[in-house]
Amino acid sequence: MLKDSSQIFNHSLNRRRFLQAGGAGVAALGAGPSLFAAPKTITAPRAKSVVILYLYGAPSQMDTLDPKPEAPVEVRGEFKAIASSLPGVHVCEHLPNIGRNLHRVALIRSMTHTSDNHAVSVALSGLSKSTPALEGDGSSDLHQPYIGSVLEYLWKQQGISMLSTGIPINMVLPWAVNQKTGPGRWQHTAGWLGRSYNPIMPIFRGEGSREVGCPSIQGSTPILTRFDPWDGVTPESTFEFEGIHLREEITEARFEKRKALFNKLQRQQVETTTFDEYQDLAMAMIAHPRIGEALDITREPERVRQKYGMTLFGQSALAARRLVEAGVKMTTVFWDTWTDNNAAWDTHHNHHPRLKDGLCPKFDQILPAFLDDMEERGLLEDTLVMVISEHGRTPTLSNGPGGGREHWAGAYWGMFFGAGIQTGQVIGSTDNQGAYPSSRPTDPKDVLATMYHLLGIDPHETMIPDQLGRPRHILPHGDVIHELLS
Repeated sequence: MLKDSSQIFNHSLNRRRFLQAGGAGVAALGAGPSLFAAPKTITAPRAKSVVILYLYGAPSQMDTLDPKPEAPVEVRGEFKAIASSLPGVHVCEHLPNIGRNLHRVALIRSMTHTSDNHAVSVALSGLSKSTPALEGDGSSDLHQPYIGSVLEYLWKQQGISMLSTGIPINMVLPWAVNQKTGPGRWQHTAGWLGRSYNPIMPIFRGEGSREVGCPSIQGSTPILTRFDPWDGVTPESTFEFEGIHLREEITEARFEKRKALFNKLQRQQVETTTFDEYQDLAMAMIAHPRIGEALDITREPERVRQKYGMTLFGQSALAARRLVEAGVKMTTVFWDTWTDNNAAWDTHHNHHPRLKDGLCPKFDQILPAFLDDMEERGLLEDTLVMVISEHGRTPTLSNGPGGGREHWAGAYWGMFFGAGIQTGQVIGSTDNQGAYPSSRPTDPKDVLATMYHLLGIDPHETMIPDQLGRPRHILPHGDVIHELLS
């Protein structure tokens, strides 16, 4: 069985840390009015929840959704370009299902910035430039809070919190990014906002199912035996909260009684409530039966699970849909690394085999399945979906084992659909080598500004306090991408 992510990432949701964070959250709710009582609103929200499908490691733009068939072979690579459902727009031959559905999404091909070191925080926070030292310290005062943490704070000021609803607000699946391959990167923590706003991460309980995996990062050894869950998982695989097992006797009625107790304590400013009582109350809140049921993907019909694909990213995307239905407002799903043999989309070596035989076919199955499922259930009316990464890959192929593309932040793509998005369009373009934008350069902070805008939050004027009470902007810079909006 896979090692629990909480054994590696010591800020994930184990019982003690959750209760500590939960108790602090209750105390904060009873601490009286805040100087930052509500976010600056600009419009009524178009979106009420957000799902991010994050492709860690960074896909090659030329070998996926921005092919360059007329470029020299050292640029265009081995793959052919095929027509999509958008006239004149082509995609990689190994993404035919996505190509057939391209009219249902919006694609930005001109994403660009200057940090090419897997800085997830550049994509998912207000941080503009990251360093390895900063990535290793999640509590640094320099660390901008992850957008899910910012949203959790702002929603809490509006009376929407885990402790008032029993439903987590801000979740990450399947575990903290990079926690299976080393010390990890602290790029989706609450930073200076305080660890009580860190995202909640359930535990993945499951096993890899494929004895022979997809091509590895080793160019000289193209196939390895490894039981990698990103290649396939067993039908019993699911998610749960460590140390918090929902008991059958915790009914909806009993939960509502506990919620009423919380409301009573909050009205009394909880000045005399002990920390143990905060802990008990926090446990009561998370014990809402709906969230445990949502995480249990084995409850889903087999045909639906198979449609997503029995891989960790496919089943995590399915869990994200279930969490949206349960009321979780912010969910990020990472397509992450696994041991030294699987670097996700970080294709420095064995580039074309890894894309052709592993990454592209899985992505081509999962994304249309998620799009169909969310649309058929009416969830896209209120949910913004962003498919993003931290950067792209070099326009020219390297001479490493099996061939590869290195890090490149000069140009890459992002995909968007759901609430408030004008689909059926491609925004921006790149030059004939896919190296730099030739039109409409778009910073990742522009994407975040657009997300805040669709949630009804002013990205420029809204400020939140750090742990010392100092006001800070939620986004230091970034402009709304108005052509992306419906």
